[in-house]
Amino acid sequence: MSDPASGWRPQLNAILYTLTYAPSLDAATVRATADNIVGRGSLRAGPQTYHDALTAALASGEQLTRDLGGEHGEAGVRDFVTRLLHRLDELRPWPEPAYERQPIDQWPTFDHGRPVARVGQSLMNVQDRLRERFEKLPIGDGSLLGLILRLNTGETVALLGSYEKGNRPTLLQREPGDPRATIDAFRAATGLDENAVVPLTD
Repeated sequence: MSDPASGWRPQLNAILYTLTYAPSLDAATVRATADNIVGRGSLRAGPQTYHDALTAALASGEQLTRDLGGEHGEAGVRDFVTRLLHRLDELRPWPEPAYERQPIDQWPTFDHGRPVARVGQSLMNVQDRLRERFEKLPIGDGSLLGLILRLNTGETVALLGSYEKGNRPTLLQREPGDPRATIDAFRAATGLDENAVVPLTD
């Protein structure tokens, strides 16, 4: 049976990859995986995305272990997925994320964005802290990288930086308003303190 561009398989494989070194698919592994999904640890697509994907996977009739997870057996993986779905349902309502990555093609909406702060860490450190990757922007000489985030306040901000030695990413405010409020919202969402996010003077 062909796999009809199964939209669920990338999400399933991402979960199965985290189980590579799991000695068993016991209740503790189910809880840890569900916490990873809900807490947006290494599995960052969001609980609803994974819940929908797993539900579709079980209903598809496809072999779930086609790409990964074969060491646990097809029956074992199907049982794990069923228990994981049940655990995700137990954890409802799922908490809203503090921030969510937005498509980089939104960058033109920051044409008139206002630089409001400097993040006092390298771009690599910021990526590690936020668990999000900066992407190349079609501006300048091609060395500039950007990251767009929607905060749980509803505000959308962006970070602009490069891998150049000594470079520190700049926080851009898109919507009009008090830049201090934007900085405070960014700090609260990311956990970066006031020493790490320094306001720019006008």
